[in-house]
Amino acid sequence: MKLLAMMALGGAVGRNDIGRIESICSQALSVDKRDLMALMVLADTYWRNKQFDKAISRALQALEFDPNDFYAIRIVAGVYAERGEHESAYRHAKRLLTAGPPTFPPTKETSRILAPFAWIPRIRRLRERVARDEDENETSYAEWMQWAKGYVSWYESSSPSAP
Repeated sequence: MKLLAMMALGGAVGRNDIGRIESICSQALSVDKRDLMALMVLADTYWRNKQFDKAISRALQALEFDPNDFYAIRIVAGVYAERGEHESAYRHAKRLLTAGPPTFPPTKETSRILAPFAWIPRIRRLRERVARDEDENETSYAEWMQWAKGYVSWYESSSPSAP
């Protein structure tokens, strides 16, 4: 995805402009159907907006290209659990536990690079957003790992078909 498209996508995600997100990601996917960023932005957007059928479709596509993508597994497990498809949710929750932590963007380096320009209001807000995003990413990862452990434990204790 080109830099301008990524910047436009970032703005659309920030505004939760689903139509714009779909347009930008569709363009990227028409060039490269394996564009994991486009697939995952769509999956996450649909997930956050409770469009679970669309979310799982895009997340499953991403898993075809990267079977260990933490975020894709998280969305698939969550959608299956939400639908009450517990066996499928269980399989993906177990995968989530072994997927390893996702790679977060280098927020500390970004914040350090932006520091000299923090006197500019727009840069200061960007720097604050970067720090907030880092905290949210770490919290989200811990919460999903806790959810997966609890789900696997619940399923194994309540299902005769569990190993």
